[in-house]
Amino acid sequence: MTGPVRGLLCPITTPFSTGGDADPGRLGAQIEIYVDLGVAGVVVFGTSGEGPLVDADEEEPLLSAARAALGPGRTLAVQVGHESVRATIASARRAEAAGADAILCLPPRYYPVPPDGLGEFYRAVKAAVDLPLLAYHIPQRSHVELGVDLLVGLAREGTLAGIKESAGDLALQRELRRSAGEFAILNGSAVLTLDALRSGADGAILAVADAAPEAVLAIFDAHAEGSSAGADAAQQAIAPLAACLGRRFGVPGIKAALDLRGWPGGGHPRPPLAPLAAAEREEVADALRVAGVTLS
Repeated sequence: MTGPVRGLLCPITTPFSTGGDADPGRLGAQIEIYVDLGVAGVVVFGTSGEGPLVDADEEEPLLSAARAALGPGRTLAVQVGHESVRATIASARRAEAAGADAILCLPPRYYPVPPDGLGEFYRAVKAAVDLPLLAYHIPQRSHVELGVDLLVGLAREGTLAGIKESAGDLALQRELRRSAGEFAILNGSAVLTLDALRSGADGAILAVADAAPEAVLAIFDAHAEGSSAGADAAQQAIAPLAACLGRRFGVPGIKAALDLRGWPGGGHPRPPLAPLAAAEREEVADALRVAGVTLS
């Protein structure tokens, strides 16, 4: 594998107290569970972490808790992308000060920015910190396409060290593997986990792994061992859970799954997101069972 980040990372949820405040203690406790199960690291403030709903003054205590819980040898990646260069750089510097190993960065999304402007955005972020910078490609949410020419150019000049590719674009992943040199490719589409690994991806950042890291690690392990049948079966087992925790239920579904496991990262999402209804939680429970997870 290549690049500064590899393996399975959990895009960890942000737990909130009953009063609605971010809860660093529960964040740390959830990370300790993931570490014990063998994941390579976590991403904080991503899509699954309700990053757009976390305030700037909440970042530092959450980052400190995450770094302490991970300990040495595990990757702390931080999603820092905001609409302005100024706010993005401020988050990147907080991540660096807290001991992050890499930053993940959404492109600006509200105002249209041409490819050369996106390039300047990423160059400015990279110049502000001494951390590997990963692009976050999720056009179904951001409505911004990071084209292959832009990504390869930024990789070759040393601005980008990798990508979280959540569009499920295997052709893009293969072209980046071929053309971008030493570049970390982290797949973000759970249903394509095995196909991405077979195409040369370095790892994955998956919401499904928040709820069932063992089930996703089974795909990685079987692939590494050369067990094609085992990897295919493990991939198939997570399909219902991927559907539940993707477009169907999103963050509320992930937190419901954590509650069903008795894990501290669950609880209510931050408004305007709302918790699942009872029937929806049962759908998530069924999908967890298919994935081989024992509920609490």
